[in-house]
Amino acid sequence: MKILIADDHPARYEPLLEEIKSIDINIAKNITFVVCADDAASELESTYYDLLILDIILPLHNYNQATSHTYSLDLLHRIHMDEEIQKPGKVIGITSDKAAAHAASDKFDENTWAIVNYSPQSDTWMNRIANCIRYLNTNRDTQPLETNQTTIDLAIICALEDPELEEILKLPWNWQASRPIDDSVFVNDGWLMLGGKKITIAATFATRMGMISTAIKSLLVINSLRPKLLVMTGICAGVRGKADLGDVLFADPAWDFQSGKRVIDAGTRKFSIAPHQLPADHRVRSHFEQLRSDRAFFSELPKMFAADCKFKTTLRIGPVASGSAVLADGITIEEIKDQQRDLLGVEMEIYGLYAAAFSTSGVQPKTFAIKGVCDFADPDKRDEAQSYAAFASAKVLERFINRYGNRFFG
Repeated sequence: MKILIADDHPARYEPLLEEIKSIDINIAKNITFVVCADDAASELESTYYDLLILDIILPLHNYNQATSHTYSLDLLHRIHMDEEIQKPGKVIGITSDKAAAHAASDKFDENTWAIVNYSPQSDTWMNRIANCIRYLNTNRDTQPLETNQTTIDLAIICALEDPELEEILKLPWNWQASRPIDDSVFVNDGWLMLGGKKITIAATFATRMGMISTAIKSLLVINSLRPKLLVMTGICAGVRGKADLGDVLFADPAWDFQSGKRVIDAGTRKFSIAPHQLPADHRVRSHFEQLRSDRAFFSELPKMFAADCKFKTTLRIGPVASGSAVLADGITIEEIKDQQRDLLGVEMEIYGLYAAAFSTSGVQPKTFAIKGVCDFADPDKRDEAQSYAAFASAKVLERFINRYGNRFFG
């Protein structure tokens, strides 16, 4: 059983902690204290709590002294409305301020939550909370399994171990040795500090290339790790005239260009297309629209790869089609352009990633894909172009996280 206590006066809970010990609950393992509304929200984004004990009068940040009941009420509103919050099993408000209790009473009443009046001269408040904890502890096994899962911030799925995942693992994100999250999926855990907060990361690659393998791997990662952001990096083919070697494509939308029906029309075999297009997350897209104007970064990117690098990188945003076969004839890609006049590129996995995220139950991760252009779906395929394309997509992801990650991770 996990309990979150949000109160800027944690010392007053010493007698309650003694009572909790008698319920056979490990204090160090199962009780978390935070002293402001912002830290409470961050905890609720990452972890499920059976009980939230919430001081009605809190500061917004841990470096602020100003307190107000509005910060607690705003947190309650987020608990009720924000899909990124893992809703606690029960909420108990606590305050010694009768005016604050009155101001918050409607919000607590409409959700059948309780407010406890604190008094240092009485044990009534402690007994009420302890009785609630006993009840929840007795019935904790009735909680759904998924509510006990921990959310990570960022999950990265690559189609290839080399060079795609290899470039991700070169990022300075404190990578650990791979570990299993189930019988078939291994991930490399990593982390970075961003604005004083630890951002948790997991990276993996699909067992095989293609949409089906990617979709299966994505669903397993989503169900096991519950990432806030789900992203694919790697390499793709570009459309001549729309993209150049070394460019990075942000895929929006993606679809299976082979979806449709083959028919006979006037004695001629024809393919009648039926594309089902899926978008990237619109908030993420808007931030990439800002990122593409970072001229200093994109001009320096080739030099980060090699001093004599001849490639250049532009971030392009637009349609990218997925298919189940490697294209190397230089002809098929021209046919795919008939499905979407603004087509930027073609690859084999992104639609599977988007479809998995779109179909998952519960809170869906914000999902997007960025891939570097390494060829034009023709016979001219060069290893150095693949290496640079994988490198560029990984570095663009790093730049995006460093600049905008706090907006998505809280």
